[in-house]
Formats: sequence, C-alpha cells, structure tokens
Amino acid sequence: MKTQILQLEPHDDVISTRDKMGWSQTGRILLVWPSRGQVLTNRLDLVLLQRHSSNQGTQLALVTHDPDVRYHARQLGIPVFENVRQAQEIRWRRTLRHKPRIHPVHSPNVEVTRSAKVPEKPQKTALFPGAILSPAARLVLFTIGVLAFLSLAAALLPTAELTLTPKTETQAITLTVTGSTSVDRVNLSGLVPIHPIKVVVEGRQSLIPTGTVLVPEHTSAGQALFTNLSDRPVTIPTGTVVTTRDSTIRFTTDQTGQVLAGPGQTKVLAIRALNPGSAYNLPAGRLQAIQGPLGTSLSVTNPEPTIGGTDHSSPAPLSSDRSRLFDQLLSSLRKSALVEVQAAIQPGDLLLTSSPDLSHTIEEIYDPPDDQPANQLTLTLRLQFQALTVSGNDLNELAAAILDANIPKGYSSHPQTIVIEHLTDPEFKDESTVQWVLRASRELQAQISETQAANLSIGLSPNRASQRLSEVLPLSETPRIYLFPSWWPRLPIIPFRIHVSTNVNK
Repeated sequence: MKTQILQLEPHDDVISTRDKMGWSQTGRILLVWPSRGQVLTNRLDLVLLQRHSSNQGTQLALVTHDPDVRYHARQLGIPVFENVRQAQEIRWRRTLRHKPRIHPVHSPNVEVTRSAKVPEKPQKTALFPGAILSPAARLVLFTIGVLAFLSLAAALLPTAELTLTPKTETQAITLTVTGSTSVDRVNLSGLVPIHPIKVVVEGRQSLIPTGTVLVPEHTSAGQALFTNLSDRPVTIPTGTVVTTRDSTIRFTTDQTGQVLAGPGQTKVLAIRALNPGSAYNLPAGRLQAIQGPLGTSLSVTNPEPTIGGTDHSSPAPLSSDRSRLFDQLLSSLRKSALVEVQAAIQPGDLLLTSSPDLSHTIEEIYDPPDDQPANQLTLTLRLQFQALTVSGNDLNELAAAILDANIPKGYSSHPQTIVIEHLTDPEFKDESTVQWVLRASRELQAQISETQAANLSIGLSPNRASQRLSEVLPLSETPRIYLFPSWWPRLPIIPFRIHVSTNVNK
C-alpha cells in the first residue's frame, strides 16, 4: 500500500500536523519525528492525531526515538519504527491497547474492584531507546570500548624523556679592521667608527729649587753735593730724591738744608738708598739728577762713592726647575687620566692608544711666580686629556654580521658567545684613521628537530632508540632516555608522550 511520509519540524504542534495529514491521498501516513527538539510528547497529542487519522480512513505510524512518544504510542496501539526504510519494508500491524483486567472478589461485603496493570514507562537513559541490540552490534560496541580503554592507557602510560646533546663546532674568521672618526656606523667592509673620550684631571706637586739668587740685605749711604744755579737761596727739604742719569737708582736726603743765594753756592747733605742691596754702592759722580722742581735750580752729584749696601745668597727656582716640575706632574696626571678613561669605557671596548693625549691646559699656577727666591717650588695643574676608542658593541656587530654570512648549514649560533682577539696593535695611518687585525670566533650548535627525534624513537626499546638517534642526529653525546614507569620496556607509540629536551654545552 502506498505510504504518505510526513517529516515533522521542531516547531510543529497538533494543529500543524493535522493540517499536513489532511492533504494525504493514501491509506497510510508515516510521521517522522525531527532528530532534534521535542514535539508531540503528550499522550493527548497522539490521541488527537490517531482520531484524525481514523476519521480520514487512514492508518497512522511513527518513526521516532523519543522514549515518551514511543511509550504513549504503544499504549495507544500506534506502530513505531526505527527508520523510514523499516516502516516501508515491514507490514503495519495495529498494536493492541493494554486493557485493564477485572479480578473478581469473592466477598459479599466488598464490591468488585478493577485493577489495570499498566506497562512501566521506559527510562530515557537507554543508548538506543526501544531497540534490542543484535550480537554483532554488541560485539562492535565491546570492541570499541576495549579500543577506547587501550587508547586511554596508551595516552596515560607510558611517558618518556629524551635528553639530547647537539654537536658543537667553533666558527672563526680573521679580518683587518679600519677605525675612522669620519664614520658613525659599522660597515661590513671592516669599517668601524672611532669615539673620543675626554676627561679632566687636576693635581699639585712640589720640588726643591736648584738655583740661587742674591737678595738685598743692607742699604747703601753717602753724601750729595748740591750746587745753586740761581741768584737766590734754595731750601732742600728732607726726602728730596736724587738719582742716576737713567733714574734706575735713587737716594733720598736724610735732613733739610739750604743753599745760599748766588750761582756756585753749595751744600752737602747725607743721603741713603731707597732700596737695600750692593747695586746701590755707586762710584763718585754717578748721582746727577734731582726729581721734582728743584732740578731747575740746583745740580747734584756724589763727591764720594756710596757704601754699605750688601746682599745675601738665597735658593730660587730656575726655568729648568719649572720645566722639570711640569713634566713630572704631567706624567702623573696622564696616568690618572688613563685610569679614568679605562673606568669610562665598557668591557670589550678597544683603547687605540696606550695613554691619553693632552688636549687642553685649563689651569697652570707656579708658586712662587717668576724668579723669586723660595725654598720650594709648587705647581698646580688642571688639564684635559683625550683618548680614542672603538666600541666593543660595534666590533661584535661587525663580527656577527660576517660570521652569520658564513655559518654552515644545519647549525645555529649560541647567543653572546662571540670572542674577539686583537692580533696586532692599532696603527694610525693618519690623524683620523687606524688599522689593526683581529680574530672573531663563536660556538655553533647543530639544529635538532624535537619532532624528528620523537618520531625516530617511537615504540623502540631504550637501547635501540639511543642507537638510532645517535646514527641519524648530529649528537656529541649518547642520548639519555628516561621511561615512566621505569619497568616499561619500550618508548610510547604516541609522539606527544615523548618529551624531548636539548642540553646546550657552554
């Protein structure tokens, strides 16, 4: 018999389902429940659909896995199938309704009661509601369960740890480096910038003078003869200064005197030198001038030598002492400047000169100044020095760039392992350019794929895995393999249960 198949939707209700059934032109209607959602789960819904089907003269059947619907359908005698194909291949038989049984009671005082034995409603926890599994299906489910258990065991047990030590090699190059003050960055041709460092140092140093000087001690004295050049008397006050013709040596009168009127009149007065020293012991006739207005009225001379001026010898610095003291203090300050420069540069920086150069004299003070007598000569200096350096970072950058360009395939470099050795001393080609030769080296480590290492050792015994890893991978030591649990005979068959770590040699 032809069957009308109606697919229900999750939003269908009794009314919409009856409308769909109303269009049927066949003697059988098969309602197919949706795979998701719950519709028409009440007993009353099925009763109304059964009545509507009976009024149309059609037979009603269901395809559903909903336990409530299947339960109510069995109570109402509506056939229920697992799928559409089963419904089309099997003949529909009307399921008998469960009717209550009447049990007679043989008691005259008790009314007869009826008790209906209603089938128990199935639970929703069944894996396949309403289905009876065949032996083959049960075998399949059992096999799946065993495989799931074995997969879980393989995932949890065992685990393995592989510790690998990659092979290492030393990479080295020798190159000529040129430093220049005219560049500000590293050039792969070997050119690096030169950086000046300036420091200011000061100090004081003394020495005993090696020279001597005569120091005036006593004052010279004598007499001056004044002659009147006018026709009137002239008074000579105390302190009148008489000098030699060049005015370099001066004497003063010790008393007041008066020259009588008339040309040729004379007066002798005592005189004393203004400064001590033997230089004022003059021969007769050396005093020839009078300072001030009296010089127009009088003439003067010393009729006899002046005597009494004396000197004594005293230590005094010579120009050679000053030069020697400057050189000594300069050498000391240069050493101090070198210490400060070395403290200012970073580790790895290259100092291009053995000592800094003097660039500027800020202060230079001698005590005593000039050629004055003194028992000690002291010098105070404040100087600026300059040193030329090349940055260690620039040298590392240059070396790393050249080494990277020549790195062997399959190796990677250890960071911060570049070692630079200066094979020659820096040599200045001119004031702004210097050259020297250096050797740069670093350690390289073979690259090992952790995934490859795990795949190489899957399912092998520890000894065989160690042998295979040593044959295939570039290792410097025998691999260390740890199994958990330790009694497990082979490495896991699942790669992610094998943990690989590398031991870096430094």
